[in-house]
Amino acid sequence: MRKFRLYLDKDKETAWLNEMSAQGWAAKGFFAGFYQFEACEKGEYVYQIDFGTKLFAASEDYREFMQEAGIELVQTWGYWIILRKKAAEGNFELYTDVPSRLAHYKKIRRMFKVVTIFELVCLLFELYLGFVNGVRLGLVSALLLGAIFVACMNMVIQLNDRIGQLQEQMDGIGRVRQRRTVSGLIVSGLLINSLAIMIEDAAVHPVKWVLQIAAFLLMLCGLVQTCRNRK
Repeated sequence: MRKFRLYLDKDKETAWLNEMSAQGWAAKGFFAGFYQFEACEKGEYVYQIDFGTKLFAASEDYREFMQEAGIELVQTWGYWIILRKKAAEGNFELYTDVPSRLAHYKKIRRMFKVVTIFELVCLLFELYLGFVNGVRLGLVSALLLGAIFVACMNMVIQLNDRIGQLQEQMDGIGRVRQRRTVSGLIVSGLLINSLAIMIEDAAVHPVKWVLQIAAFLLMLCGLVQTCRNRK
């Protein structure tokens, strides 16, 4: 059986894979959003997803370590590594203490930050091509890149929340959370928009539109982050 899902949040993906296992379907492969399942006993496997250090690969030491622990490596995709273990062999968790979980989520956040910046640069380039050359395909690509940028930025915000909660656990339950009134993304968006407004030369109007769209996206993400910080 095959199912299509797109996950950026590895915790939600892990929960879904374990839910499928509880229903009698064990994931045995993955490619570009398509999961391959095989029938199994209900709850036969427990799944976890790790974050590796290599693209589409896991080191031999990593594979040997997991094998010795009775853990099967199902699939590598990007930096993600899908793992499973027989439920009958005991509890299966990768990061059980706060410091290791904190380091784990910080690595994932670093990756999403790089991807977000890359997507933003590609988005601005596609918008520029679309406005300057009137290329409709460029504008369509910009819409797709914009959606990916917003999704990745949302993941960075969610990871900031999780890292903040874990940091609070390390510092002590009684620690008072510092609340920022306004996200720096909103300020950055306002500054970029102000720069765009000052552009009056008709020859560079496409640049003006690109800057204003970038400013809007930054302010939108900043608004979401500010609302989360106020919770």
